[in-house]
Amino acid sequence: MTSRRLRLLYLGNAFPPGMAGQLFVTAHLGETRMVQELSRLADVSTVGLLPGEIWKKRLNPKDDSAGLEHKLVLWDRNPALWHRWISWRKLRRLYLEMTQRDGMPDVILVRNLQHVFNYFVKWLRRQPRRPRVALWLGDSGGLGEEIPSSRRWRYRFKPMQMLEDESVLLYDACLVSGLKAKSYFESRGVPWAWQPAAFNYHYDPPPPDPHAQGPIRFGYFGDLSEHSAVLPLVQTFLSAGLPGTLHVCGHGPLSPELKQLAERHPNFHFDGFLPKPSDCLPWAQRVDVLINVRPPWWGKDNSAPSKVFEYGVAGKAILSTRTAGMDEILGREGIYIETDHFEDSLRQRLREVATMDRAELQRRAVIIRDRIVSHYSWEKQSRVIVEFLTRLVEQSSSPMIPGNTSGVTGPSPRGLSRAAGGTI
Repeated sequence: MTSRRLRLLYLGNAFPPGMAGQLFVTAHLGETRMVQELSRLADVSTVGLLPGEIWKKRLNPKDDSAGLEHKLVLWDRNPALWHRWISWRKLRRLYLEMTQRDGMPDVILVRNLQHVFNYFVKWLRRQPRRPRVALWLGDSGGLGEEIPSSRRWRYRFKPMQMLEDESVLLYDACLVSGLKAKSYFESRGVPWAWQPAAFNYHYDPPPPDPHAQGPIRFGYFGDLSEHSAVLPLVQTFLSAGLPGTLHVCGHGPLSPELKQLAERHPNFHFDGFLPKPSDCLPWAQRVDVLINVRPPWWGKDNSAPSKVFEYGVAGKAILSTRTAGMDEILGREGIYIETDHFEDSLRQRLREVATMDRAELQRRAVIIRDRIVSHYSWEKQSRVIVEFLTRLVEQSSSPMIPGNTSGVTGPSPRGLSRAAGGTI
């Protein structure tokens, strides 16, 4: 393996060039950047499973957004079962054609637990010979959640669908985004590595103003849905009676409610959806502290929020929960909200930060930015991924046995696992 480049088939959700538009752009851009960097180190072929919402827009004029030139584009649209069946057959045909023409890939890397990809992997595991199959678990809201027995019973009769805690058993290895997710693999002796994400935008913030005065200003940019916990953030800030202001921008279904709150409260400013995601970093220069409210609900502890890396690059102090390994990323300079009593802890931390010296906040911001720029670029994260997958193949060189749960033979796979500072 060390004498040639890794041959990788990637199954994900990144858009082709020019199709991202303004929706889904954050997740799409991170995935695209990661695969582009992987392609510098390995021979990568990609398959994209795209959301049905953009089916009608597929023939629209293209924009200038980045994307991937896929070998195959699949669609997740209604009627769902019919399109899942068609998609997995197309994927199987592509795999067989590529294998016959070019030989079997070393590894198949799958983005998240998705029905079409799970069904393909399930078929693949029944074949006499197959490549290793690794999961890149960037988001999994249901993994680890309690599932009623009635729901498990219903899923037994749903074609081409599996619960997440069952489909995760199909994979030979996993790149986990949130540190808690390692438990689903570590307990079975399945190789795992921590790959939280990276920053997407290169940005040089202006130097901090040593003469800045006035109350501390807080900010948030990102998702504006119920699961983002941005509404409890705003309500807690308003109830805390702080002298400073809270600034929010982003996109999501809570936008109308946040706009109404801003009209009633002069210390809360809502700027809506900025023209480009990269505009969030210069926008952040109006505040002193950025807030990542991510309680461990709805499976959020299974994935690291990508916006935290943009927070760091923006050069601001960060107030955050520890969920999904944020304390590993931000280090001692992060200011942390405890999630056992979330709103009480949030209110207390807001009041504490509001009394902090601005120079201390600026000191923390500089150290956090240096840490993220040094360790959490997609260039460095792609090296982590390739090294992990290469060792997986090297330590699992004997032919795969259909039905083997871990898919690993030979030396113990635990030597592949590390979870510190974004490295293997």
